[in-house]
Amino acid sequence: MRVLLDTNVLLRALAGDPAVESIRDILLAEETEVFISAVSWWDIAARIEAGHLQADLKELRAAAVESGFIELPLRGEHAGALSALTGSGLKAPSFERMIAAQAEIEPMRLVSSDTRLMGRSALFLRA
Repeated sequence: MRVLLDTNVLLRALAGDPAVESIRDILLAEETEVFISAVSWWDIAARIEAGHLQADLKELRAAAVESGFIELPLRGEHAGALSALTGSGLKAPSFERMIAAQAEIEPMRLVSSDTRLMGRSALFLRA
């Protein structure tokens, strides 16, 4: 199975948040490939710059690599899918919508804690 973590789930996983325990077996299964969108790094950098998150982006990326997460680049076809999501009435912020679009295009199962993505998320992490 291929899964794509949204930014909040990524941060929770790297921080060892107990909420991630609900999907731990899926993430650690040998057949599971866990992807992180390049959009998440952009989102985190924006949060750091705005003062909403105190973290070192370089350290977070190193921890993600060490955890075996695979970086998913942003491609033009992902942006095309974002247009369809925007037209669908999905009201999530643009970072989350882009990650949802990537999950649809690839295809991957989106792992999210954002209730606005419930209909699109095959795996949902409760807060």
